Amino acid sequence: MKKIIALLSILALFSSEAFALFETSYWGVRALGMGGAYTAVAYGVDAAVYNIAGISEMQKPEVTFNSTKLFTGLDGFDWGTDYLAGVFPFGKKIGAVSAGWALYGNTSLRREDTFYIGYAREMDDILKKLDIDTDIVSVMLGLNLKSLMTETKKDGNTHTSSALTFDLGVLLRFKYGISIAYSGRYLTKPDLGYWEADPVKQTNVLGVSYYSKELAFLKIPEFTAALDVEMRGSERLIMIGAESKILNDKFAIRAGGWESQINFGLGYVFEIGDGKLFVDYAFGMPLEIIESTGSHFLSLTFRFP
Repeated sequence: MKKIIALLSILALFSSEAFALFETSYWGVRALGMGGAYTAVAYGVDAAVYNIAGISEMQKPEVTFNSTKLFTGLDGFDWGTDYLAGVFPFGKKIGAVSAGWALYGNTSLRREDTFYIGYAREMDDILKKLDIDTDIVSVMLGLNLKSLMTETKKDGNTHTSSALTFDLGVLLRFKYGISIAYSGRYLTKPDLGYWEADPVKQTNVLGVSYYSKELAFLKIPEFTAALDVEMRGSERLIMIGAESKILNDKFAIRAGGWESQINFGLGYVFEIGDGKLFVDYAFGMPLEIIESTGSHFLSLTFRFP
């Protein structure tokens, strides 16, 4: 049965150019531990692939690498992702820049590569000039420029295609821990067809999150809850997630998911001199592929002094 499912997956891959064209978001292990609901959380180097506006809050440089093994347990199915990125802040008046590379696929069959460079800035100084109270809301805006490349190997031939596109991000941080966000991805619907038009679908995500130093009544420390609604063409996907940090913010526990998968995550922070090393792990259990033993996500992130 496992071999049949794997074979059907591979046949589906080659039956249509549009199969899985840049629709995966298996990057950012903290975000995956929270079920992918990260658009309004959007802090740290992983914000660049969920909501570029979030990097504007960074005060110290960060670099990250994460690797994924997808749907383990399926015979003949060997797909995964890799992600390497960095964020470099230059202060509120200048903003922050990010750069990264993300890979999805199987290098012997098909791969999708994304290279990006992004910029984001807090807009508080401009809001103050407009007499908007930044004690109530802080606004951040960001832009991601992306180079997309796809490669498919079939019948001894290698087919490649590439295109440029961009993302936009908006993040609003309100008082009392509430955040609202928008992330627009592949806004130009870049065409990556080999023989005929095959555009990547524009993706729009609306997100909301809530943070509390200690959740009332339940006394959960460093609590974050988030909800994302992703709209990709005619498809709708709802993602929810939560996180709590204990042991003086050193240990994180996460959970979340969407209709076809449940995720769990753990994280720990090691002090290295004046810097910090974040080790994060997430596990995703698909609900519709019973032969799979799940997907595994691991990342190492270093925050410089």
